[in-house]
This record gives sequence, C-alpha cells and structure tokens, in this order.
Amino acid sequence: MTYRVKTIFGPTLQGEGLHAGMPCVFLRLAGCNAWDGRPATRAASACPYCDTDFLGGDALTLADIFQRLSALTGPGQAATGRRHFGCVLSGGEPLLQADRALLEALGAAFPWVDVETNGTRLCPTRPANVFLSCSPKRLPHQDVVLEPDWWKVLIPDQERFLDHALASGKPVFVQPTCPDGGPSGAVYAANLARCLDLCLKRGCRLSLQIHKYLDIP
Repeated sequence: MTYRVKTIFGPTLQGEGLHAGMPCVFLRLAGCNAWDGRPATRAASACPYCDTDFLGGDALTLADIFQRLSALTGPGQAATGRRHFGCVLSGGEPLLQADRALLEALGAAFPWVDVETNGTRLCPTRPANVFLSCSPKRLPHQDVVLEPDWWKVLIPDQERFLDHALASGKPVFVQPTCPDGGPSGAVYAANLARCLDLCLKRGCRLSLQIHKYLDIP
C-alpha cells in the first residue's frame, strides 16, 4: 500500500484553525477533486484562490512516510522531548487517499493531527486526537457530507456555507481569502473587514493564516 505524497516538511507552525500558532510538521498528499492543479484550469475550478501545489509527488509506504517525519521531529518524539509537535495532513484533498491505517498511525505518533478537507469525502474511523477541519467547497455532484470538528469558511468565496456551519454548533472560523501577493492589498483588506464584521455580528472566530504573516512554510 502506497500513498501519493506531494511533500513532507517542517518543523513549522500551524497557521490556521483551532491549533493556530502550535508547532507541527506537514504531510501533504497529492491530488484534489476541486481542481486538477493546472494553471490553465484554475479560474474555472471550485477554488480559483487555491495557494497550494499538490501535483505529482512520490509513492510512499507508511514506513517511508514515518521515516521522513522522524527526520523532521527526531525519532521517538516522546524520547527526544519533542512530543509537542503536531501534524497537519493536507492536500489537495487528503481524504481521497487517507485511510484508517494512516490516521491511526498519525494519531499514535502525534499529540494532535489536523486533517484539512473540503468536506466532500467521508472520513475513515479515526482516533480521538485526529481532528477534521473543513473548508467547504461546492463541487458538481459532490455535496459537503462531512461533519467536522470545526469549520474554516473562506470569505467571501465560501460565505454561502456560513449558515450551515453556524447551525452545526461546531466552532466556525472565518478566514479572508488571500490574493497571490498577500496578505496585503485592497482586496485582502476588504475580505478581512468582512471577516471582522462576521465575528462581531455572528460570533465567528477569526483565522489569519499566521504563517503568511511570518513568511514561513
């Protein structure tokens, strides 16, 4: 069994959601069902604002993946005193590939794991410390079917999902869509102002992609 892995990197900080600001490593799986990753098709995709390269990658076994993760965190996190590192499982859309074996292995190795998903795929059985962060996308013939641990709604592009997210009773983060050159400029400032308004009027939480402010991976 192999997984198509785009990149494994860190240590860095989780920039978004409930674990924002916490040290972590990233496991980015290749492939997505919202966009094929080609510049020529970006504007017509479900997420033309995507800022991630998820094309290509290496076919890695679970052992291969953990060998590379260990090279970033040190073998045996608890033994080396680096048990404080979490792991972010992202894509593309990681639930196109992530199975129970991968989620259980990550949950056993890290104190927390964030799975960043668009919500159109159900998640396999997972440990209690593996969390689902859903940034919902509207895809043709693919509804948002996931019930996440929290929502991350991009503003203004995903605001149509806000009522659904708030009705779920789960934490709802609003995050300003960031232009390619951001976080800066008039468009970003307007998106951020809308997020602040939603926080004050509807009780949302603000997510700011702090890794972009700090200019770290």
